Amino acid sequence: MTETATVGNTPSLERPELVFGLIGPIGTDLEAVCTALEQSISVAGYRTSLVRVSKEIESIFGQSFENVTEDERISSLMDLGNKLRVDGKNAAAAAIISIMKIMEIRKNTPLENHIDGNPKGNAYILRSIKNPQEIEQLRLVYGKGFIAISVSAPREERLYAIAQRIAKSYLGSRPQSSAEALAKHLIDRDESEDNSNHQNVRDCFPLADFFVDASNKELMRKQIRRFLYLTFGHRFHTPSIDEHGIFQASAAALRSADLNRQVGAAIVRTTGEIIAVGCNDVPKAGGDQYWDGDDADMRDFVLGVDSGAQQREEMLSELLGRLREGGILNASIEKQEIEKLAKSLLYGANKQKLKGASLMNLLEFGRSVHAEMAAITTAARLGLAVKDATLYTTTFPCHMCARHIVASGIKEVVYIEPYPKSRAKQLHKDSIDTDGTFNPKGNYVKFRPFQGIAPRQYQTIFMANDMRKDGQGRAIEFAMTNGKLRWQRFNNSYMQNEAALIEVVLPDIIANLKAEKAASPKEKTNE
Repeated sequence: MTETATVGNTPSLERPELVFGLIGPIGTDLEAVCTALEQSISVAGYRTSLVRVSKEIESIFGQSFENVTEDERISSLMDLGNKLRVDGKNAAAAAIISIMKIMEIRKNTPLENHIDGNPKGNAYILRSIKNPQEIEQLRLVYGKGFIAISVSAPREERLYAIAQRIAKSYLGSRPQSSAEALAKHLIDRDESEDNSNHQNVRDCFPLADFFVDASNKELMRKQIRRFLYLTFGHRFHTPSIDEHGIFQASAAALRSADLNRQVGAAIVRTTGEIIAVGCNDVPKAGGDQYWDGDDADMRDFVLGVDSGAQQREEMLSELLGRLREGGILNASIEKQEIEKLAKSLLYGANKQKLKGASLMNLLEFGRSVHAEMAAITTAARLGLAVKDATLYTTTFPCHMCARHIVASGIKEVVYIEPYPKSRAKQLHKDSIDTDGTFNPKGNYVKFRPFQGIAPRQYQTIFMANDMRKDGQGRAIEFAMTNGKLRWQRFNNSYMQNEAALIEVVLPDIIANLKAEKAASPKEKTNE
């Protein structure tokens, strides 16, 4: 058992408060995750309180969507959440009103004694988080006391679950095919919307501390129990091969100086040995990629431009010029105007008009070798076979990497972050399985989301801190009933952060909402 730490004469709190934030696309069984969390953490002397974020949003607006069809209920809640963030002029507004609810629960919860005479700890479950700014706000307030959990389930399974709920809410008056079309629209909308202040589960998902799949309930319960055991000081759960592999991929990503983002990959044998790692960056003659401090470093940041973006600008200008020459665009438009129009469509006021267009997603003209390709070429250069290995990557592979993965003989891909630009599923549906929907006897490369301890928590969670044996050299047995968190809190200073948000920031959000509401009738009159 971990000793209680002290700062001066101040001991660490016995059971500091915890806030769990659930991140999951619609159709995922978050209720089962809440139950598993509650059951597992109660053994450590914690009582849980559920905060349904959607209910708090309804309360702010004085609305309720209980007596409508399921598709209308889900869509209306999405609209209301977006209205809160946009009209309230704060992308983290949903997190702030959830914090207000936590303060209310704490104030109204009677003190209970645990079996050892110490007061029970409070744990709050926020269901659910929809915008990355909400995660950032919660981490700023609660620090290590906030734990984000991303919950996944196969898309087809989620689609079926939502369609069933929609069809049932229409009392059989809507056919299943129509319900499925409505469900698909809601799933697509839930993943990501155009406005950064709208909900965006896709960008929230990779920010978690722990990842779990809710489709297998028994496995999900075991994974949550293991996670909490580790969080409360279990020293003999060591990393799984998946956790080790994704951590190596995450570490490899930090080498990248790519102007777009950092991506890492690691190829691992089924027995856990690392074959090769790679990141996305510019290759150098003789093999590999540039290292920091190399002579004649010619990465994109040295040149000062993203070559892919530069090529897109040149291609769009060429296309517009050809359209002008062909008489499709006004022939009087000058060349300089064509270039200005191209820049406006790519970076300026008109960039939303090309959002999602295939031209914007071209990958072929970047100078960087992608992380997955870098790992594969490193293995080839060193003479190491990758057949039947698993490739771990921080981001779902693009379609270019997918074809190399298939051709190399890699049998499985494990990823954290979805990649919206990837056409891998459409282009290689004959050779890759992304949702577990194909015949398991078929010869497919399996792509699956990562489950386990996130790389951001890897060292904290798996650090032993020399607490594995007692003074007589005997292994210390772990018991959740007297487990201690791997981090200590010596005071409840986060409560000051809560109070500051509610006293200073929340009134601004409410004032902005009232101002928008007051202005809306005038806007309609002007129209």
